[in-house]
Amino acid sequence: MRYIVLILFVLMSCVSWSQKSFFEYVPKNWKIVSTAKGDLNKDGIEDLVLIVKDNDASNRIKNESLGQELLDVNSRNLLILFKDKSGNYTLADSNSNGFIPSENSTENPCLSDPFTGVNIVKNILILDFNYWYSCGTYFVSNISYKFRYQNNNFELIGVEESSFSRSSGEQTDTSINFSIKKKEVTTGLNEFHESNPVTTKSSIEISELFKLKDCYFDTYSEVLSF
Repeated sequence: MRYIVLILFVLMSCVSWSQKSFFEYVPKNWKIVSTAKGDLNKDGIEDLVLIVKDNDASNRIKNESLGQELLDVNSRNLLILFKDKSGNYTLADSNSNGFIPSENSTENPCLSDPFTGVNIVKNILILDFNYWYSCGTYFVSNISYKFRYQNNNFELIGVEESSFSRSSGEQTDTSINFSIKKKEVTTGLNEFHESNPVTTKSSIEISELFKLKDCYFDTYSEVLSF
């Protein structure tokens, strides 16, 4: 019996060594700060999305102006890992262009950490952001990006954005469906007073969908310009 247990232990160890762990894709000295699990390529197997962050102490900078006292400008990257039936992970896509920005910015020290979360819902990758400034502006914006794996890429199929003024309460909601090339903008909303919403629908022209790997910090303004 003792020998059987030993053999099983050796076999299990060999299997675990042969599997390609997701940790192998995390750069040295970086750490995982956010994760999401779910099937992204519709093979019935749970895939993995990692948000990883550099851990360089020299990128934590003392702020001499308005805003937070200490600015963490360590880079954050996004990794998408497909899992196979053997439990191995392969890198399906990534973004290191600053689409997931650092927690803080020396250019905008009043801006709080914009990244709020990552989720996988019904094979769709969802990335959420919040733009809240402690000084310089009263406007707050929330934006949600929806990416679907198609054409061997993660393509942007939809955007939901809401912005409002902390002083007046005025709010505008924008919904863009890139798959059917439609846009809806709702104005007349108000966080503090009675709303009189008016929704305007329009068609958009786009020849090629945004790819996740090419998105960067200013993709926000590009998307909303449609």
